[in-house]
Amino acid sequence: MKAITGAANTAFVGFFSSHIFATILIDSQAVLPPRWIPGPLRGFLGWYVDFMKDPLMGNAHNLLWFQCCVGLELVVQLPFFFWACQVLSSSKNVKQYPKRFAQASIAYAGHACTSMVPILATLATNPDATATQKAMILSVYLPYLIFPLALLYYATKDDDDDEGE
Repeated sequence: MKAITGAANTAFVGFFSSHIFATILIDSQAVLPPRWIPGPLRGFLGWYVDFMKDPLMGNAHNLLWFQCCVGLELVVQLPFFFWACQVLSSSKNVKQYPKRFAQASIAYAGHACTSMVPILATLATNPDATATQKAMILSVYLPYLIFPLALLYYATKDDDDDEGE
């Protein structure tokens, strides 16, 4: 896998860095008992759910399929986020990433994209949300599909192909 450079590298580092915090502080609340979550974080999630009308995070403890997605995010994806930040941040003078990083990127991207399809479908078809509310919530969730798809592109493109960097 050819090294990702320039603005794309910065965007990926920002995405994975922010995803670490979102996963630990927000998404984990879908699977952890509320008593384990500090009050201010529960309050922030409550505000977010009310403001964005998020039917998934607002009802997560009753949605086993969503809890499974978040559980896998915590166990499978979260370790990858840390590794991706390390690899992408320390590769300023690297032309090629290790093969195992390319392989892990493909696995992560496949898992993330597969998880995002039912999530986005649920949000887009929420009968209790207006078109504006749907657009707002989809704009929050859509990067979690776009960045994995972009990483999949970088991980699978031919290393001899110089266009698109």
